[in-house]
Amino acid sequence: MSQDGGFVDLRLNRHGAEQEESFWPSFTDVMTVIVMIFLLAMVVLLIRNMELVNELRATMEAERRAAELARETGEEKESLAVQLIATENELSMLRMQLMRMEEKQEQQEIALDSRQRQVARLRAEEQALRNQVTELNQQSVRLQDRLERATRTLSSLEQDYSRLQERYQSANTELTGLRESNRSKEQELSDARIQLQRSDHRLATIEDEYANLKVKYDKLVKPARSPRGRYVVEVRYSKRSGEPAVAYKTPADTEFRTATREQLAAVLERLKAEHQGGLYIKIIFPKDSGLSYSEAWQFTSDLHRRYDYYFQDNPPPADSGPAADSAPAP
Repeated sequence: MSQDGGFVDLRLNRHGAEQEESFWPSFTDVMTVIVMIFLLAMVVLLIRNMELVNELRATMEAERRAAELARETGEEKESLAVQLIATENELSMLRMQLMRMEEKQEQQEIALDSRQRQVARLRAEEQALRNQVTELNQQSVRLQDRLERATRTLSSLEQDYSRLQERYQSANTELTGLRESNRSKEQELSDARIQLQRSDHRLATIEDEYANLKVKYDKLVKPARSPRGRYVVEVRYSKRSGEPAVAYKTPADTEFRTATREQLAAVLERLKAEHQGGLYIKIIFPKDSGLSYSEAWQFTSDLHRRYDYYFQDNPPPADSGPAADSAPAP
């Protein structure tokens, strides 16, 4: 090592360089090092920039796919909600039909019980007539015995025999009339049964034709009833201990609210005025509602006629906002 710099001087022509030392070689070395460092830094920055651009593109693609997936999921959820509301509405209508069938069955059972009592009464009358016939036959036998005894008596009893003969003929005539009356009543009973069966069949046929015609008329006049674009209000109606129980839920509610008929009417009037797209009233009858068919039908008809958009004279157009299109989860 040298004393002047602490390191051995390895430059060629050291002694000549010391004597002819120049400024430019050292400056050239410094600038070369600076240029190389600058080039290396630029290469590193370009590579890092390319990596950042690729990462940014991958992130934007992932965000686009996530947004597309969210949109498809929202549409599918909305479609499923609409289908669920339509299915629940159909279930309510089926429950109403079941209640109507149960009432018809009860009425038929009552009518059948009445007919059975009537048949039992007619059979009792028939048995009474048969007893009368038996008694008259016995009387006829007794009269015949008396007639035979009278023939063996004296001629003075011939007048008694004539009277007995007349009584016998009168009894036979009465017996014949009773038999004819019994056959007439049996025929009337048979005709009444046939007429009743025809009336029941004709009534069922007329009801079915009316239901079919009403469905066809509704399909021709109006489009299908749908909750899409409407403000859906769920109303649950039942009877508890003979008293009506009413509850309702709007899309803003998380659970049903109990109310009286007057309170429910006030709420529905307010909602009807606030939502120009109209209300979709979904009636829910629990399985053990305790309602008759006429009560359920009257309640449903009243709410639909007064508040549901589909049953108004001039139904409003559906709202296009997200609040109107969204359907509440049941």
